[in-house]
Amino acid sequence: MAQLEGIRVVDLSTFIAGPSCGRVLANYGAEVIKVESPKGDDFRVIARSYKYPAPKEDGHDYGLDGLNANKRDLCINLKDPKGQEAFGKLLASANVFLTNNRVQALKKLGLDYETLHEKYPHLIHASILGYGEVGPLKDKPGFDYTAYFSRGGVALSIMEKDTAPGVPISGFGDFYAGIALASGILAALYRQARTGEGERVTVSLLDTAVYGISWMMGAMEYGSILPTSRKQTNSATATTYKTKDGRWLQLAMLQYDTQLPRFVKVSGADFLLDDPRFNTYEAMLQNIPVMVEALEPVFAQFTLSEWVDKLTEADIPFEIVQTMEEVATDEQNWANDYIYKKTTPDGKNVYYARTPVFFTERPAIKDEEGRIGRCPYLGEDSVKILEEIGYSSNEIADMEREGVIIQDHKHD
Repeated sequence: MAQLEGIRVVDLSTFIAGPSCGRVLANYGAEVIKVESPKGDDFRVIARSYKYPAPKEDGHDYGLDGLNANKRDLCINLKDPKGQEAFGKLLASANVFLTNNRVQALKKLGLDYETLHEKYPHLIHASILGYGEVGPLKDKPGFDYTAYFSRGGVALSIMEKDTAPGVPISGFGDFYAGIALASGILAALYRQARTGEGERVTVSLLDTAVYGISWMMGAMEYGSILPTSRKQTNSATATTYKTKDGRWLQLAMLQYDTQLPRFVKVSGADFLLDDPRFNTYEAMLQNIPVMVEALEPVFAQFTLSEWVDKLTEADIPFEIVQTMEEVATDEQNWANDYIYKKTTPDGKNVYYARTPVFFTERPAIKDEEGRIGRCPYLGEDSVKILEEIGYSSNEIADMEREGVIIQDHKHD
């Protein structure tokens, strides 16, 4: 039995954050029904701007697969009374309603928490917002570029001082908000199983960002002000250095007094033990920029490969600053099954990432070729889902003819 076998999730969400949460729940074994309007999730079109060839016809591609794998699909017009009625029957059969629609939009559709809780007191109402439920920005559209990276302080915290903010990875904050919401849903499901009662679970992109930078936000009072530079960090041995062949290494030599002699032994930087500015942890903290500049020519003496051998021999915590290609082919990722490769409909062999929680006794559903492991086509399961909630074939045919639902005929 899968961890969430028997749990039904109605996923009325678009773009990245909400759908990524649904994908996590689907991989845990829940039945996740992706609900789309007749025009489809906007991401079916917008995903094509990410510099890769996408199918010209409505279908799936790697961007959509990474968010909606292992789901079913119901395409229905929620502005039509018949569509609203059918959606209500679907919610009555569900454990969780997942959405990233703004509060005012949900109220217009009668899908706000208060309305649904009165009708379906068992239902868990889970939502991802940009900025939260209250406050002056509660109705502002939020994306991870804006609410997470920019207003949440993440962009400024990772830029080198006196430079421009970097281009953020698309979806970075969305994925973290999605898995945060999944954890809240699991807690609410546990309560639902014991009491039969529903719950409201909310996560915002802004709050997820603030939680992520909380340590440094607290450290402001003690002089740790961001942005900073790699030469003015909290430690000269917890920053980056460039090697002889132009690659970068990240040190994390935090147990300074015990690790410094080992570093000196493999690096040949004997001056570190002789210089009173560097030979103790407290002294180093008072001379960080000077020590970084002193170490730069040391690191420039050897190639990346040579440094990997030296630092590994000395048991010094470090890591290579890897390229995206190196991450995709990293044997550590493959050994742990974090990554898999799949041939897409357009003939590309594309790297995918699995959801980052693993179980031993009952592994999560894997994203494989075929029906499992891809985004459903628009309306692929419309008929079957309506049949499951009590609609006859004649009623379904009428709804399709009237444009209340769409079912996929392209891939029959």
